[in-house]
Amino acid sequence: MFDWLKDIVFDKKAAPKAPADHCIVKIDSRSYPLVSLTHKGFVAGNNDTNQMVGQNLGVTISVGDKWGKFSFNTRCSVTKIDPNGRFAATFAILPPDVEKVLAQYAKMRGAAK
Repeated sequence: MFDWLKDIVFDKKAAPKAPADHCIVKIDSRSYPLVSLTHKGFVAGNNDTNQMVGQNLGVTISVGDKWGKFSFNTRCSVTKIDPNGRFAATFAILPPDVEKVLAQYAKMRGAAK
């Protein structure tokens, strides 16, 4: 009885989704959205109160957006936690090649604004 409806509904194909930006900070097994990134540190969102000011962390930074695609591991120290759930951290020591990539990334993002 409703065979014509099945043909109409199932023959339509969904348009392919555009690739989403993938910029995150991984701490242990949790991921936090990356809000800001420089050669000195980062700001991440959605802090679930696991981090404390002064805490030293091992992190993985993963960036995949229109300005660049890269990932690196490093150590950092939490410097600030705001009431909105964002937290800031400064990097301990970065290898020169990572600093170079971050400087180029920041330059490209700044030029786009």
